[in-house]
Amino acid sequence: MSAIRPGRAEQPRTHAGGERTEAAPVVVIGGGLAGLAAAAALVEAGRAVMLLEARRRCGGRAASFADATGDGLVDACQHVAMGCCTNFLDLCRRTGLAAALRRDRTLVFIGPDAARAECTPAAWLPAPLHLAPLLLGMKHFTLGEKTSLARGMVRLAAVRPDSVHPDSATDQPTALEWLRAIGQPDAVIRLFWQPVLESALGESIDLVSVTAARKVAVDGFLGHPQAADLWVPTEPLGMLFGERLVDWLVGRGVDVRTGTAVTALERDAAGRVTGVRCGAATFPCSAVVLAVAWRQAARLVGDVVPAADERLAGSPITAVHLWFDRPVIDLPHAVLVGRVSQWVFRPDEAADHGYCQVVISASRGLLGGDRERLVDTVVAELRDIFPAARDARLVEAKVVTDPTAVLSVRPGVEAVRPPARTAVTNLFLAGDWTATGWPSTMEGAVRSGRLAADALAAEVRIPHRSLVGDLPRGRLVRLFAGSR
Repeated sequence: MSAIRPGRAEQPRTHAGGERTEAAPVVVIGGGLAGLAAAAALVEAGRAVMLLEARRRCGGRAASFADATGDGLVDACQHVAMGCCTNFLDLCRRTGLAAALRRDRTLVFIGPDAARAECTPAAWLPAPLHLAPLLLGMKHFTLGEKTSLARGMVRLAAVRPDSVHPDSATDQPTALEWLRAIGQPDAVIRLFWQPVLESALGESIDLVSVTAARKVAVDGFLGHPQAADLWVPTEPLGMLFGERLVDWLVGRGVDVRTGTAVTALERDAAGRVTGVRCGAATFPCSAVVLAVAWRQAARLVGDVVPAADERLAGSPITAVHLWFDRPVIDLPHAVLVGRVSQWVFRPDEAADHGYCQVVISASRGLLGGDRERLVDTVVAELRDIFPAARDARLVEAKVVTDPTAVLSVRPGVEAVRPPARTAVTNLFLAGDWTATGWPSTMEGAVRSGRLAADALAAEVRIPHRSLVGDLPRGRLVRLFAGSR
């Protein structure tokens, strides 16, 4: 994905706020979801906040660009949340964005033979029995394979995180190794575990850790009847987070400055941060929340954030944007299994024209990096699946790849993900790469911002907690997965 060129610094957008407890503000560096969530939590705790973003717009990877037809915006890469993403959904509710999320309870799996399986968890059954209709609805599996899948999910949930040596990468099996070791059929691995885990974790199944896979199985499916609900943005991400969430912050007194790149942090003799330098300008601060990518954080505070090693690496995600001369997709979204394409989305506003987006996680080395071949392959797969696409003419195509879209949750990564608190008493870290207990998702980003804000509040003895709890696990689930 090409970087947005930093623009000219905007004038501070401020509104009168209430009384503040400190002369200098808390400075949040980074206007992605982690920084925006931190700023929202801090201002609700009564702190004066300045947010600095190097790009011209906030939102980070939740960004949009102009539609090739000139008709509005499309998202660089489709983002969705699940019912288990309690902090992301809470942030949207608190900031007035919840109405722009559509709740979908049905997952449509389209098998290699193009047969559709509409899978809806049962709201009236206790967890984990609520998944029975979902499993039974998967037409591309035999009864034996469905039974094996159910057993595999229970066995994965029963794995204790501390039993897989979280501090050692060499002692941990990958998810693929573990699934094969317990006898999961190849078809179940290829047509369920691979698309589900790679979409949820953004990394190849032969690289992700068992603990990360367990997180998806327990919190994303088994734990609660609403855990697997999809919450799909109905507005472009750039508008939702880059405009509406920023406006909410500004309306509560946050000084938001975009096009303002941070070049250094000023620190006193005791090591505390006293100012944030942006070229020739310096902004005094009472504390800093550093909510940028790990490599940027290491450049700014190398003594606090260690340089990334092989365990702290990124994983690429590719979005293939397609514009046809007519509508071709008759579903809002579908999981495509056994193909190069993994997930296809059709925005609500595209129901009457031919735009759709195909998302492919863990896309390193995809078809040798040949973008023309990738477009041809994806279009051929859509024409095989959707009859309306067979006679449609492809008008425009755009391939967007972010080479480090998410943190690769490989074995051993949890040992190097730093907590929000640092050795510097007024410097806190945020970002989906920090120790949130979650993979690199919108939920992980929001949690990181809230964890940083809560750590800061505790440091200055302000009784405030912004992090909300997870969905409660069902009684039956607790029997084999334990409590949190």
